[in-house]
Amino acid sequence: MTATRATIAGLAGLAGLVGLAGCPKRQVKEQPPLADPVSITDRDLRAGMLAELQDEILTSYERDEASWSSFDVETSMIAPQIGPARVGVGPGDLLIGGELERAPSRWPLDIPPTTATEARSKRLEIHLAQDSSAAWAVDEVSWRIAMCGRTAVIPLRLTALYARDGDRWIPVFEHLSFGRTPAPARDGTLRGRTIRDARFDPDLHDELSRVLAPVLSRSIAKAPGAVATGPDSVLLGPDIWDEWHGPEVLLARVAAGNLRSEDRRVGIVGRRLATATIAYWVGNFVADLPARPGVAAGKVRFRGTFVFEKRRMEKIDPTNKDANRAAPRSCSVDPAGCRWTVVQGHVSQPIDDGPDPDPDKREYVDLASLVFGTALVSPKPLELTCDDGGRPTVPAAGPAGRPPAARTP
Repeated sequence: MTATRATIAGLAGLAGLVGLAGCPKRQVKEQPPLADPVSITDRDLRAGMLAELQDEILTSYERDEASWSSFDVETSMIAPQIGPARVGVGPGDLLIGGELERAPSRWPLDIPPTTATEARSKRLEIHLAQDSSAAWAVDEVSWRIAMCGRTAVIPLRLTALYARDGDRWIPVFEHLSFGRTPAPARDGTLRGRTIRDARFDPDLHDELSRVLAPVLSRSIAKAPGAVATGPDSVLLGPDIWDEWHGPEVLLARVAAGNLRSEDRRVGIVGRRLATATIAYWVGNFVADLPARPGVAAGKVRFRGTFVFEKRRMEKIDPTNKDANRAAPRSCSVDPAGCRWTVVQGHVSQPIDDGPDPDPDKREYVDLASLVFGTALVSPKPLELTCDDGGRPTVPAAGPAGRPPAARTP
């Protein structure tokens, strides 16, 4: 009996072992690695840089500090012998280098500090260089002055170039202008401040001069490649109608007469010419304007600022898909096949703030009279007479200490 029980127990244990051996093992699947939820691409970085610069530009419209401290920044991205520059609306508004430390307001006219003003961006466009070393901007700015219960609106154009220095943007130059039909002074003088020549490199100056020649001689269509024709290209001329974007630049005629360079400052963005892909030109030009009804022929001094980018001039083979998918080689690393091309240009004629004290000797057009007409009492500081014959009243200051803007009638 005992042996039988042992036999039965042995058979049961054997059956259990057989059953365990027959059960398949549980398969444990390996989990794939977690995807990075914050995967940053080059496109994201460029978009972030553009957003940062946009915020900086719009904020500068609001603060417009008397001493434009944003230009007073030490950087190795701009050669000190060339320096930054600011071109304004008036004949004397051409500041270079250290002059920007005590720069007045960028906006024209001598506005009392208690008068409500506002600058509104109407069409801000910012374009980043291919190697992200710089960015150029163009904007239509509506500058508004609240007086007599109304708002005077002055349309202005603004172009600028910024250099990327580490994690910050450094202004290289800014050009602000008031568009109007060019006209020479009646006394034949050339109005506008001149500057001292400065060139980062003589060979670079000569090369950029050849690239710029078709723009100055109004023959861009005959010089393919001299001016970029993509969505990041823009040319502005002195007349209110002189504005060309993208492929339109091939038809650009930035002045009624051919321009010849008078003085200039030519520099690069970067520390070495061999690796630089952005260059800039700030200077004066003289043109012989033909006569037109009511205006005699004569010479005019224009201001001009230009941005150049070194780009690779290669033809794309539509049948070679592998070559087209390859990342383009940066001109800063491999300059072979690259050449300079104009990506932004701005030409303007300065306009005075106020009229000559003696109306019989008035020899130039002034901004204050154009905007306010017979209501103008004094241009410096700006003083108007309201419709009722009284002097304008200043609106009460708002919560931020800034007078609220009046509604446009």
